[in-house]
Amino acid sequence: MDRKLLPVPGVVQLVMRLGVEAHNLGKAEKLAWEYPFKFRSYSCAVALQKFGMYLYIAPLEDGEADPLEGVAREIFGKLSAAGRCIERRLLAKVAKEEVQAGRVAIHNQAGRLRAMYEFFRRLANRAYGGEGLLMEDVKNAPASGSTPEAEELARQLKMTFGGPIARDSEGFYATIAMINAYFSLLEHLLVLALPATDFDPKSESITNFIGSKILEKYDRVFDVKLDPVAKKFRVRLQGAAEVWRNPYGHGAFDKGHGTLYFQVPGIGALPAILSDIRTHPTFHFTPGRESAFEESCALFDEIDGWLRSGPVRHGVMWAEAGLGVSYDSLSLDRFRSAVSDGEDAFMRYLESASYAEEQAANMDW
Repeated sequence: MDRKLLPVPGVVQLVMRLGVEAHNLGKAEKLAWEYPFKFRSYSCAVALQKFGMYLYIAPLEDGEADPLEGVAREIFGKLSAAGRCIERRLLAKVAKEEVQAGRVAIHNQAGRLRAMYEFFRRLANRAYGGEGLLMEDVKNAPASGSTPEAEELARQLKMTFGGPIARDSEGFYATIAMINAYFSLLEHLLVLALPATDFDPKSESITNFIGSKILEKYDRVFDVKLDPVAKKFRVRLQGAAEVWRNPYGHGAFDKGHGTLYFQVPGIGALPAILSDIRTHPTFHFTPGRESAFEESCALFDEIDGWLRSGPVRHGVMWAEAGLGVSYDSLSLDRFRSAVSDGEDAFMRYLESASYAEEQAANMDW
């Protein structure tokens, strides 16, 4: 069945239960559910299996009255129309109420976000090592000269003057992508680690928390007034954000007006931040490896180590196990009860949850 036409299997299941009143045959190996039904004279079934949702149509015993492809398209159309009807008249209202009440689960994308961060980090490291795409362009650029000796001299000049610029430029490009990716990962982890705090879905809104800025999330998860380590990392994160992340994430503009200039008659344009321009990325033709890449990697490695051992380590362990996070009161109580029972009890709870999620994903019942 086309995922674009019927993207949510659960809606199809509701159609079969509420609209068709079909009976679920239950789970089986690599099968989550299956509903047999009749369409005209055809015996059919719709099933959710490991690799997708399938429609089965048995040919008629006395020969096919219609091409089965046409019958399938007609069934798809009716399922899609019925699904949209259920979504508009029932599920949209329920979804809004559940979200407002905080009875939601979040799909864990920490693994994908960390993979993005590590990918750009590798690109930056390779670029600074002279193995980037721009360095390849410089090496492969045709050298112009009247003689082989002149061409070789031109080639050496390109490597001498163009090589460092290409190397540092690509390293910086990849570094900015790496920094943005890490901040995205960190913001995601702060949301997933919320159950490890005293967050109360009855008095706080998970959607408001998700919509808040990253440092606001940080301040809700960590007590920066009482935790000196959390305060130290907050200061360093804010500095990295203001220097590297925010300007290049918002059109190359920053709160300090580092990209603004004003005119002085008889002198010309001066930077609005005056001599403080020396600390701004635009002051350098290409910021050095140490100032952007090395310092950022060191900061991110330290934060990762602290997250995995600090006050919300259980939430981070849960997130890095790839598990989804539910914010309803019952789920939060189970999580916190496992934490309060000690490390061994929490690890058993984590392993049990991981096994159950893996079993459901693989449909190994």
